[in-house]
Amino acid sequence: MKKAVTIQVNGKQQYLEGHEDWQELSTSGIFYERNGDFYVVYQESELTGLEGVTTFLSVQGGLVVLNRQGSVDLLQKFKKGVLNHSVYTTSFGRLCLSVLPRKVEYDLTVHGGRINLEYDLFVDDNLISYNALLVNIKEDLPQ
Repeated sequence: MKKAVTIQVNGKQQYLEGHEDWQELSTSGIFYERNGDFYVVYQESELTGLEGVTTFLSVQGGLVVLNRQGSVDLLQKFKKGVLNHSVYTTSFGRLCLSVLPRKVEYDLTVHGGRINLEYDLFVDDNLISYNALLVNIKEDLPQ
């Protein structure tokens, strides 16, 4: 059964040059479980620079999949210690991205929970940043 949820996304990037960027987003979305796998769907906003993009997260037996569709397209897979290549398509062109997850943790029930990812990000096989992404999912209670 699909449930209305509040999703809080906290992201951090540490770049090789030494500076850091932080993003924080709180938004509404949909959360559901099907056959033991969990799914989260929400709309990005201008705060993330991805207005007009729908983000889909799925958690399936040790694998977290991030799929963004809309003004950009991206499919990334996070499995601890496994390098994953993807193509990031924007209105400006395409980039070859890769992620090498150091941490892939989640604690989810039918009521919500969290997803915690830490990974190295590569563009065209060049290390760009170390990233952390924490997604908290909380079921909206009827009022």
